[in-house]
Amino acid sequence: MKKYLGILLLMIASVFTLHGADNSVAIENARKMLLANQAACVLLAPDGSVMVKESGRGISPLLTIYDSLHGKMDNTIVVDKVIGRATASIAVCGKVRHVHAEVMSQGAVDMLKKHHITASYTLLVPQILNRKRDGICPMEQTVANIDDPVKALAALRIKLAELRRK
Repeated sequence: MKKYLGILLLMIASVFTLHGADNSVAIENARKMLLANQAACVLLAPDGSVMVKESGRGISPLLTIYDSLHGKMDNTIVVDKVIGRATASIAVCGKVRHVHAEVMSQGAVDMLKKHHITASYTLLVPQILNRKRDGICPMEQTVANIDDPVKALAALRIKLAELRRK
């Protein structure tokens, strides 16, 4: 029995080694930045260090990070205030490893899970509302029926451009 327990512990240790160290402290520190309004989105390197932080509203902070680091987000961790399907699409395109949000929609959880990205959140909600809280967020509406993250990202760029022209 002890032999099998030792083998099991060795297997568990190797899994943690393969997937990197536990970054819960780094995620908690990034959350503190969000709660102190020092950032709206923080990107953590695989080792837990802060790669970049962005301010702004909606999907813009993560989209800015994605555009500036395109191709260099693999295996990173996104910590954001609000993650819905729209923002989750950007995270999937960036090939991140984990996403944490203060508020996350069930649709985002489902999308991230489908693409093998782990997720954590402070509050899980059925959907992300618009700023007036009287309907669905326009970005969420944009990607509601799009399952392909690349197509969702293209649709989000079009919608964002439309909203900025108004």
